[in-house]
Amino acid sequence: MEQYTVEAATRTAMGKKNKALRRAGITPIHVYGHGTEPLTLQAETLPLIHTLESVGYTTPLTVKVGADEHFVMVDVIQRHPVTERLLHVDFHQISRTEKVQAAIPLHFEGEARGARQEGATVTEDLHELEVEALPMDLPHVLTVDLGVLEDEESQILAGQISLPTGVTLLTDPEHVVARIVMRHAEEEAEPAVAAGDVPAATAKKEEED
Repeated sequence: MEQYTVEAATRTAMGKKNKALRRAGITPIHVYGHGTEPLTLQAETLPLIHTLESVGYTTPLTVKVGADEHFVMVDVIQRHPVTERLLHVDFHQISRTEKVQAAIPLHFEGEARGARQEGATVTEDLHELEVEALPMDLPHVLTVDLGVLEDEESQILAGQISLPTGVTLLTDPEHVVARIVMRHAEEEAEPAVAAGDVPAATAKKEEED
């Protein structure tokens, strides 16, 4: 697994002063967990963004503060609700020798032959699987081959997804991940009223008149 590092420094700016940091290309970050005191830090925004794109929420990394190194995983990424600009990142410190739980995203590939028939479509019911493993054994993504969906009865269960050695599935193995769904035929439209015919309700009213 590739090793990722975020170079950080102790942060003294707090509250509204963080706006000035962000304008200067610096992002506030926190490191906490695993029996350590929370650390209030900051890191250069552009390198941090590139690292976050690579690690997501499933790949461990190191936050380095001077000579100190903290083995962590991303916990919370806060972005501006309109501009999506990076505002803040929380990292959770972990142990290399203790298993962690994570939601691993699913990547769907291949063609479902069962979806070729008329009225058939592929439904993706799950987009991530909950697993447990040592941090360095966690996969960044899990691949799902839709090619096994050959007919309208086909489905892929969570327990059928191949996991790397040392990774334990926590999601219910019977949970459907993807399947072929047949669209119901549209109900027949009500017969149109022929020219010259009068709807029953109208005819009755005319008789009463």
